[in-house]
Amino acid sequence: MKTENFLTVLWVNVRMNYKNAFIPSILLLSVIPLIYGTANLDGIKSADCLERMVALVGIPMFTSLFCREQSHDLYGMVALRPLSFRVVAALRIGISMAGAFALVLVFAIYMRACGSIFPMGVYAVRAFAACMALGFAGLLCASVVKSTVAGYLGAFCYYFVVQAGTGDSMLKPVTNGIHPLLVLFICSAAAASLLFCKPSYR
Repeated sequence: MKTENFLTVLWVNVRMNYKNAFIPSILLLSVIPLIYGTANLDGIKSADCLERMVALVGIPMFTSLFCREQSHDLYGMVALRPLSFRVVAALRIGISMAGAFALVLVFAIYMRACGSIFPMGVYAVRAFAACMALGFAGLLCASVVKSTVAGYLGAFCYYFVVQAGTGDSMLKPVTNGIHPLLVLFICSAAAASLLFCKPSYR
């Protein structure tokens, strides 16, 4: 495949992510200071903010990645691309991962600038893990059920299960650290999403 074709596919998917994922995520982050408050937090409250609020960025960043081709006819057009759809899907996931990490890091920097005290690098990585777990739960549901609505529903169900869990839950990486089983879940959900990602949505 020519480099020009790959760059074209890359640019199209970056532009698609910008419209469908980055803008909703930025809007979500912009209202967090109004809802939760981000100034002068200690380590515990900072972790809670990142885990409860910032991790929600994973839902718009990942859940709807495969929603653009919502019919068999459109999928037939997608199948004519120089790259297979699974390669394009993996590319979209990679773009969203980079974008989600950048957004989490920028918000962590903002929290520090507002006087919150916490280990920024460690918490940013942990918040990114929480973001991916939440987003990949939604993406997996959307891929298996072939419905973006089901993906959002699955992501919110996962979120409420996490919030209802005990304080030492492995599903709370910012508070308790990144558990190996959480990493296994993230990797498995990503692999399964790619396996079931044929966009035959109805």
